[in-house]
Amino acid sequence: MRKSLDLIAESIRIAQHPFRHVVDRPQKEQKHRYERRKVREYIRLVDWVGDV
Repeated sequence: MRKSLDLIAESIRIAQHPFRHVVDRPQKEQKHRYERRKVREYIRLVDWVGDV
C-alpha cells in the first residue's frame, strides 16, 4: 500500500503527537540523582534523631 504525496505532506504539516494521551500528561519533574540521595539521607537522619 503506497501513500500518496498529499497524505505524507499532510502528516508532516500536522505537528500532533501520534498518541493523543501523551500530550495531556504533565511532564515529570527531573531531579538530579545526588539531590534525591541527599533528601533521603536527611529524612533518615531526622527519623534516627527522632527515635533517640
